[in-house]
Amino acid sequence: MVDKDLKSISFESGKKYGWGLILIRPNLLKQFLEDLFQKKGHLDILEIGCYKGFLVGWLHENFPKSKYSWNYWGVDIVEPPDRRKDYPHLIMNAEALEFPPEKFDAVIMLEVLEHIVEYPKALREVYRVLRPGGGVYIETVMCNDPNALLDEQHFHVLHPVTLTRLMNWLGFKDCKYEADGIFSLWCYK
Repeated sequence: MVDKDLKSISFESGKKYGWGLILIRPNLLKQFLEDLFQKKGHLDILEIGCYKGFLVGWLHENFPKSKYSWNYWGVDIVEPPDRRKDYPHLIMNAEALEFPPEKFDAVIMLEVLEHIVEYPKALREVYRVLRPGGGVYIETVMCNDPNALLDEQHFHVLHPVTLTRLMNWLGFKDCKYEADGIFSLWCYK
């Protein structure tokens, strides 16, 4: 029996582990977004599990608005008091995104999928809010890494092969991944 709700647990873990921008393969994410920019020109980007909003700073550094056209929205189940204030931040459950269909060109999920109770439902929501030709980039800990089981806030341990199968079953295509202790996976609608 859990004495605390998920928001309280997330705040405590954020303080304990220093959650912020955990981006293991920045070059892969950069290439993923560059490919989408080439196809689409302008990107509407959603980050699920944005926490303090560090990714928006990374986007400004790597895709300056003087050269790239993009909008960013961040959603999380918590509102950290010390988060960045220069982007739209919405309190929202990934399993029930409150956006209309086909609103985004890119969805980014960094170290969050393993924390979502009904993650297949959340991935269905990602598919729903993606525009045709849009893509999702996921980074998560591999099931055989000791950290996958040590974090008490993990509801799941994931493997890139089985996650690719699920993504294909949900309708995503052209799934690719790179894996070691952490894996990055990206797919398109």
